[in-house]
Amino acid sequence: MPITIVATPGGALSNSFCTELEFIAYTATLAIVPTGTTVSGSTCTEAEKKALVMAFRAFNNFAWAAGRTDSIQSGSWPQLYALNPDAPSIYGLQDLTDLYYADDEVPDRVKNGQIELALAVIGGGTVDIFAVDQQQGVIEKTIDVLTTRWQPYTRAVGLAKYPQVLAYIGPLLASSAGSLEMVRV
Repeated sequence: MPITIVATPGGALSNSFCTELEFIAYTATLAIVPTGTTVSGSTCTEAEKKALVMAFRAFNNFAWAAGRTDSIQSGSWPQLYALNPDAPSIYGLQDLTDLYYADDEVPDRVKNGQIELALAVIGGGTVDIFAVDQQQGVIEKTIDVLTTRWQPYTRAVGLAKYPQVLAYIGPLLASSAGSLEMVRV
């Protein structure tokens, strides 16, 4: 069944933060894209649409610093009181509301991050890029005459595997995302 990309900010039926045109315009500016990626025209391939939907779903599981604008929206953006890390210094602002994204807006940081993650999905081919790589961090393992060793705690997991995605959305994520609070009793 063909996928229709719905990128209505705050929409109950949205399945993407960016439109197909935004995806194509972004990929057209890149020097390296996965083979077969659409870099002109107005519509994406079905594989690109699937990748956008997968990235959208992944983004909805992240711990964002702010909260959704409405309980019926299908995506985690737009958000209320989401600080804009690109806002000018507080000393140059006329109005403090300039420090926040509009509550009906999906920032370019989120759209570009979704596109980068979708490109990673496309580039992964049939490999599930969201699965933990069982061979990452291998230092020693012996099979017959071959030896491989694992280095403990060096696996890049989650967004750490995708530094470009993290560069875009990192400032918008909760600072405690993925960590545990230690409390002395």
